[in-house]
Amino acid sequence: MEEPQDTSFTMETENGGSAIASTETCEEISYQYPSLFASKTLLELCNSSWTRSCKAKEDVQPYLRGCKWSPDGTCCLSVVNNDGVHITELPKDLYFGGVSSSRTIDVLDSVIHVKEAGLVYDFCWYPFMNSGIPESCCWITTRQNAPVQMWDAFDGSLRCSYRGFNAVDEMEPALSVTFNKDGNRIIAGYKKVLRTFDVDRPGRDFAEHKISSPASCFAVDSSLLAIGSWNTTISLYSLAETGTYKSIGKMHGHSGGVTHMKFTPDGLKLVSGARKDHRLLVWDIRYYRRPLNILSRVVATNQRIYFDISPCGKYLVTGGTDGNLKVWDVDSVDWKDSLDSTSIQGDNVTYKFPLHKDCCNSVSIHPCRPILATGSGQYHFKDPIKLLDETEQISEGKEDINQSEVVEHIHSEDLRYSCNAENSLVFWWTGDVTDLR
Repeated sequence: MEEPQDTSFTMETENGGSAIASTETCEEISYQYPSLFASKTLLELCNSSWTRSCKAKEDVQPYLRGCKWSPDGTCCLSVVNNDGVHITELPKDLYFGGVSSSRTIDVLDSVIHVKEAGLVYDFCWYPFMNSGIPESCCWITTRQNAPVQMWDAFDGSLRCSYRGFNAVDEMEPALSVTFNKDGNRIIAGYKKVLRTFDVDRPGRDFAEHKISSPASCFAVDSSLLAIGSWNTTISLYSLAETGTYKSIGKMHGHSGGVTHMKFTPDGLKLVSGARKDHRLLVWDIRYYRRPLNILSRVVATNQRIYFDISPCGKYLVTGGTDGNLKVWDVDSVDWKDSLDSTSIQGDNVTYKFPLHKDCCNSVSIHPCRPILATGSGQYHFKDPIKLLDETEQISEGKEDINQSEVVEHIHSEDLRYSCNAENSLVFWWTGDVTDLR
């Protein structure tokens, strides 16, 4: 990131004036949040991609594993498999105004690259991050064989670590991590416990709360904590000001391990997704015994497929292993309403965009502007059956087999076995494009 400066967004108002939309004022003028998907099309603004080094091993595949806009909207944080963490800045010309269909697509380079070794399990921005306040510009990660670490968003340096130790004094890596709504505590999920760290006290000081199953993901509201687990359940807890947890109950409905959850802006609904589960479940937390609604997407692997809910609460957006982006508009399809099995037939999605030729594993909606970030990629296996056929053909003396035929032969309808990989971070304009009318 560049040197600290005032990076507030100038948003046009209805009377032709302007309103400064910083992290705080974005919430104050939430009723002015721009309309998304107005032109029913997406315009590509910027992209960044990753490829494997020619000297790297074949099993090293640098695909996206998640992207998240910063709370102030100036940059996007993304995790790349085998390549650490990257920060990509939003071009300044997109801070305000509209765009035309003739706009040149920007090819973006990472302004910060942290080459973390090991698999990054989870990552999270500080909730009050503002580029005008340097001390607030940070994020946390948890990764394989490492503690929870806080990183500086201006120079990529390590600020501090939060270490969780078990009963035999062994340091454990957290499986998931998040901040509470006030930003003064870090909640880290482990296999058997939750550990709460005070942000101002890095090190090994923590409060511990036992849980019955591994905490694979979190969703936090003002006074609620939802904990997803690999055993397909979701546990609800009430958060006290002292950092203690009171169990409310469990929710059952997924057929796979829960990988991502998010509360709606009003705090009354929770949306959850799981691995190898083609359903997004919408829960009313006041009556959490059964799902309120069921939405469909394609999730054919164990990979975490992110979804997002717009700050205005009107849109739910998700990717899928088929590369498609799905959008539910609450005005067209009341996805927050109760499920009526007699009236819902098939897919009730509002918009469907075939954006990527590979798995669309992450989406993130900009906090103030009509811009969407998507990430693509997944680990590609070689089809064992077709690879065996290829080996048999060569062993039978067919040495003159065409290489392109071999590639086509290995191709499969299943993207996991395809050689057609796409590892990219793309920014899309989701607002109105005047010259497309």
